[in-house]
Amino acid sequence: MKFKPRTVGDIIKHYSTPHADRACPTSFYSWEETQVMMKDITTHNNFHNLPNNKFISAIKPAYKLIDNAEHLKIALKPFQQAKIIGIDCETALGTDPYRAKVRLVQLAIPDRPVTIVDIGAIAPADLNPLRALLAGNALKIGHNLKFELMMLTIAQLPPSLPFFDTYLAYRVLVAGLKRNFSLESAVDRLLGIKLDKTLQTSDWSGTLTPNQLQYAATDAAILLPLRETLKQKLKVSKLWETAKLEFACLPAVASMELNGMLLDREQWKVLGDKLCQTRNLLLTQINSQLHLPNPHQQISLLPEFTETINPRSPKQVLAALQSAGIPVNSTNTQTLIPFAGKYPVIQALLDYRSVSTRISTFVEGLPHHIHPVTGKIHPNWFQIGARSGRFSCREPNLTNIPRDGETRQCFITAPGCVLLKADYSQIELRIMAKISGDRAMVAAYAKGEDLHKLTASLVLDKPLSKIASDERQLGKIVNFGLIYGMGVNKFKHMAQSEHGVILTREKASLFRKKFFNSYSGIKQFHAAVRQQWQKGIRESRTASGRRRLWSKESKPLLNEMLNHPIQGLSADITKLALAKLVVALKRTGAKLICVVHDEILLECPIAEIEQVKTLLHSCMVSAGDKFLSPIPCEVEIKVLATWGG
Repeated sequence: MKFKPRTVGDIIKHYSTPHADRACPTSFYSWEETQVMMKDITTHNNFHNLPNNKFISAIKPAYKLIDNAEHLKIALKPFQQAKIIGIDCETALGTDPYRAKVRLVQLAIPDRPVTIVDIGAIAPADLNPLRALLAGNALKIGHNLKFELMMLTIAQLPPSLPFFDTYLAYRVLVAGLKRNFSLESAVDRLLGIKLDKTLQTSDWSGTLTPNQLQYAATDAAILLPLRETLKQKLKVSKLWETAKLEFACLPAVASMELNGMLLDREQWKVLGDKLCQTRNLLLTQINSQLHLPNPHQQISLLPEFTETINPRSPKQVLAALQSAGIPVNSTNTQTLIPFAGKYPVIQALLDYRSVSTRISTFVEGLPHHIHPVTGKIHPNWFQIGARSGRFSCREPNLTNIPRDGETRQCFITAPGCVLLKADYSQIELRIMAKISGDRAMVAAYAKGEDLHKLTASLVLDKPLSKIASDERQLGKIVNFGLIYGMGVNKFKHMAQSEHGVILTREKASLFRKKFFNSYSGIKQFHAAVRQQWQKGIRESRTASGRRRLWSKESKPLLNEMLNHPIQGLSADITKLALAKLVVALKRTGAKLICVVHDEILLECPIAEIEQVKTLLHSCMVSAGDKFLSPIPCEVEIKVLATWGG
């Protein structure tokens, strides 16, 4: 089988020519032949110029189906010495770890047939050889390994580090670009191989067909060449360390999704009733202050001329506002915010929208996500959900839960437990100090000064010792608004909409000018990024090397290029902390249950509070120190009865 192709045509001819020693000399290849073929194809320098390679889609790796304990022992012997193993699962009854069942576990190593283990046909006690293999030191390769980790953990077959997730690797490689990250798409784009995924949603609970088994074997086998290609590309792109960090964080994400969070249904209903009352009062206030114009002096059939206002109707609201003499030409939130201080009805409208959103999204929506088996909420966590590398969360989005204590106190613990809430102190400002080298910020952190108070004293021209709490809040608004390069208008609107602080345009402009005069290092950093942006550079890196790309069709916004070095490094710090933490927590009964940017939430047995606090603090600080040194990293940990306090 060994040969040296000179052209792509040589590869096609070699692998398309029937060989007399083949069992089936037309389109089926042995596992050994498949491995050589994939290596020859993917290493050939003309590979990516191949046309639609129909011959490639005919690759069908050999496999062995194992459905009894004795055969399992024999089949797994070659795997005991393997350094890398491709892993895939097929499940029956869906993909929910608490309701679906693992039917097949497919294992692939070089130069051997794929081993397909029929879990349902073997007694749990007889699966020990598989259990030991998955817990061993071999590198486990998978695509979206979080799914396999969760399913196999519930099946009492938990895999252990090290991991290589081709899904995460691909996301790291092309972060910022729009891509389909499915296995089918990744294999097509990176290897030029067409996978037939029509059997993905077939019935895996009954008697399995040869086509289903072949499909299962291929999904595991293809992981080996896919990993080689991705590893090479990651190293060339100087993204290997970022990818390794993502792989190390993977067990924490799977654990967090499995653990879930408890919601007090009765307390949630009380909150919902209160919010509905507030919404009704706001609606009454709006209708008492606004009246729709009726130029015909008669009841109109048009909805915009009814007697009461529907606050959800932009047409009705705009007509009523203009009739009341309020000079607006739109009802979008950004347009209305500047008028809220002068016209109370505008503030009532904004509050009505906010309360209505909370009711529909959270009060009404969240209970539907309580799992019927566990009684908890198990959101889908996406490890690289944002282009910056940060987490995102869906179904439901727990990272978007309102921060007020009344809402968060509805999230409770299991009996005998408390919540440990750990926050990095001013992590984004510390990152800015690190990457900009601003002398004033670096010196302030070295002295242990409160940077919000410092900024307030600088922009207000007041001694640091004279800064009051409300002035410190202003300093906080200035810091977090201007490190990302907000313009005067956006800064002014942000202060009012998010913090309730009303600034004139002149005052906002003055604060902005004083901020950048005081922190010249930040000003220089912004100028350097702006220069890259003006040159049309479509790549941004964090200090750790994490990359974000922009396509040729999508010119980056300046604020995006300013954000990524900070938010991307914040993501790296949090993920390193989680990778360390998930290992440390194995010695305890504590569970990771939620991450909101730089906030980590654990459920902890009361008897282990001090031990877990020490572990949590150590993991978070050491992760911060790795990326921030010599800027000191500080972490605040609170022991809470509920998420709200």
